[in-house]
Amino acid sequence: MSSVRSYNSALRRDQAEATRERILAAMAALVEDGGGQEPTNRAVAERAQVTEVTVYRHFPSRELLLKGLWAHLNRKDGVRVGMPESPADLLAKLGPLMASFDANPAQIVARITTQQGRAARSSLDPERREAFLALVAQAAPALPEGEQTKAAAVLQLLYSAYSWISLREQWDLSGKPAADTLGWAAEVLLNDLRSRGAASIAPDPFAQFDTHAFKPEA
Repeated sequence: MSSVRSYNSALRRDQAEATRERILAAMAALVEDGGGQEPTNRAVAERAQVTEVTVYRHFPSRELLLKGLWAHLNRKDGVRVGMPESPADLLAKLGPLMASFDANPAQIVARITTQQGRAARSSLDPERREAFLALVAQAAPALPEGEQTKAAAVLQLLYSAYSWISLREQWDLSGKPAADTLGWAAEVLLNDLRSRGAASIAPDPFAQFDTHAFKPEA
């Protein structure tokens, strides 16, 4: 009996995943057909050939639907690198990330220039901030909070399609040269952060002396 239940459970999961992907594919197609305009849930349901209630069941909020769309587009366009988990991971992933952008330039440009593309991308902003703030905290834990935020923002910009398109359009850099350029900038910044962090926790060479113990002679 348990094997039957497990089979039925696995079948339901597969069916639910297939429906979910059909909804996301429908939304992606509508966005493309509509020139980047955000489709309604009703339009998505009709395109996916499911009920509008089914769309809400899989994606209870618009934010979740946009997050799902962004993940779907990444899978579709071969962008599978993900957010970096450490300074070394950032440097290691820059090359594959830029290569994935170069493989589908038209789609990547649409994602950062259309209203719907930007909305989908923005749905992951909290996760991006958390990931890059954690990365900076690893590199320079003693850095003041305000400076950590600035550093995280710049590193995240380097690790993005915005840097990729700027190098591509303004400097005619793509592929490995673009990745090398961004990697160099990220490494310079990380090294500076480490030195700033070390300086902020360096011991005071005069702290061991009790200045009150030295009294001028009368």
